[in-house]
This record gives sequence, structure tokens and C-alpha cells, in this order.
Amino acid sequence: MLLITARVAVAAEHWDEAVALAKSHVAASRREPGCLGHDYFIAPDCDRTLVFLERWKDQAAIDAHFAEPYSREFAVRYKEWCEGALAIEIHQVAATRTLSL
Repeated sequence: MLLITARVAVAAEHWDEAVALAKSHVAASRREPGCLGHDYFIAPDCDRTLVFLERWKDQAAIDAHFAEPYSREFAVRYKEWCEGALAIEIHQVAATRTLSL
């Protein structure tokens, strides 16, 4: 499994558009065959910052995701709307386990 994390600080004038696009992007991504999970959150410690957390079956699934027209449009818009760098990390997960509390 591969895990993608991303943080983007959004310019104030684009905040509402960015949240709406995040919501539709997540919904579309969840329908892709290799998507194991896709969420976004509003960072509690930073104004106008969105955090994305994605889980993908493998690199082929990520490649297919990034090739989708809606993903390319998402990237273009967020590059225009962000303040500073768009930080994206891809992590290889060797094993997972569920803890019961």
C-alpha cells in the first residue's frame, strides 16, 4: 500500500473554491479501483490549510489517478490557489495493523 499526504495553504480569496474542489475531488477519487481511502481535513493549527490523506493499492493505481483529467485539473487549480509550496509526500507502507482501544 502507498500513502500520500499533502498540505496546501490556500489564498483567502480562493478558500471556498478550494474546499468545494477538495470535496468533489475526494468523492471522485474514492470511486477509482485502486483507491483504498481518500480524505481531506482542515488543519486545526494553520489558517486556510487543507491536509489530504490518500491510501492507494499500488503505484499503478496512483499513476492512473494522476492521469485522470479531474486530477490534472485539481493540480492546476491548487497550484494557482496555494500560498507557498504544495507539499506532497508518498510513503510506502510495508505492513498495517489495527489497534483496538
